[in-house]
Amino acid sequence: MARARPMLSPLTCGPERRMMIMTQTQTHRTPWRNSLTGVVFALALPGAAHAAACEDALTALQVAASAPDVAQVIAAWNAVQPAGCDDARFRAARSQTSALVARAAQSALAAGSTDDAEEIVLQAPGVHWAVQAVRGDIAAKRGNRAEAARMYNAALDTLGDPGQTTQSEQLVPVAERLVALAQENMMLAGSMESTVTRGGGASGVMTVMQRGLAVEAVAAKPEAAPAAAAEYVAPPPVAPVADYVAPPAEYVAPPADYVAPSAEYVAPAQDYAAAAPAYTPPPGQLNVLTEAAKKVESVFLPIRFGFDSDRLDASGVKEALRLSEFLKAQKVPRLFITGHTDDVGDAAYNLDLSLRRAAGLRDFLLSDGVYAAIEIIGKGESQPPLYTDAAIYSVEELRTIARRVEIAFGH
Repeated sequence: MARARPMLSPLTCGPERRMMIMTQTQTHRTPWRNSLTGVVFALALPGAAHAAACEDALTALQVAASAPDVAQVIAAWNAVQPAGCDDARFRAARSQTSALVARAAQSALAAGSTDDAEEIVLQAPGVHWAVQAVRGDIAAKRGNRAEAARMYNAALDTLGDPGQTTQSEQLVPVAERLVALAQENMMLAGSMESTVTRGGGASGVMTVMQRGLAVEAVAAKPEAAPAAAAEYVAPPPVAPVADYVAPPAEYVAPPADYVAPSAEYVAPAQDYAAAAPAYTPPPGQLNVLTEAAKKVESVFLPIRFGFDSDRLDASGVKEALRLSEFLKAQKVPRLFITGHTDDVGDAAYNLDLSLRRAAGLRDFLLSDGVYAAIEIIGKGESQPPLYTDAAIYSVEELRTIARRVEIAFGH
């Protein structure tokens, strides 16, 4: 009795026999290059066939990118993975897919469905700043301010990492917006844990401030460095400065009723996916966070005080210690502290209270070993913050953000 011929697999036989099997197979099937799933055969093909399979998969991804259905994008991405693309093209495709997923999630969120947006964004195949930004939007919509602050700060870190994000001038306005969103949500969360790491390290917003300090240091550096001094001695704190704001002729009490947050989500003005550069610029010195730092002059922090008091409350002490660790770790030589209040009460009283609060924080930092010249300023209610979008916050949330301590660095 004749022995049955063993079944031959294109994955287990030699190159010549493998090509013959593939050729025979193609006479009975739809040409594999016309099918997304067909690119799996590229694993059995060397050289030019690998390149062709990659080209086909990437072309299919570009076609899917123009479709409104995120499922088509994910299907196209799943076909890219086994197509044998080189590392650079694979990473570019993964980044593009993640940006497209972020765009779809952003659209779902704008339509009012946080659950759909979350389901979509979790399909992103890689770490991408747009994905992190949308996750921040979702958390903010749900009122999870700590998570929103964490994701916005993480998005900033990813945005400024050349290894993960192509650095482009197009992304600088996005970074500025993320800085503002991170600050607002840190204020509402009552913590800057997401931007000051253990030991005083910087992340997100504080990385931007750190970059700004470095830019100032370079700009201020003399042509010829002077001989090193034996020991730097910080100048004494500058006397308090208060901007007097005359109270209005007639005091108008703010509305007493609490206004619930707007039920309608207002989508960001910037389409996250659209901001991604379409090409890779030649290597250079540009960094998105460094460029953003040139425009972000100060940052407001959630350092809280007792009601109608200039004494730090328990939360305020905790956050002041975080700031102290950062200032000491970064060796900040000069610090400007500006106190602000909300619009409740008399303007002249609020001006005095804001100055006393700035002085209270200054005294705390100096007593904790911060070695810097510190200037304090009181603004009262005269300079409310420039919100990213006041419509997405309740009246009480707006006031919480307004009751801020604002800091700036200098040399």
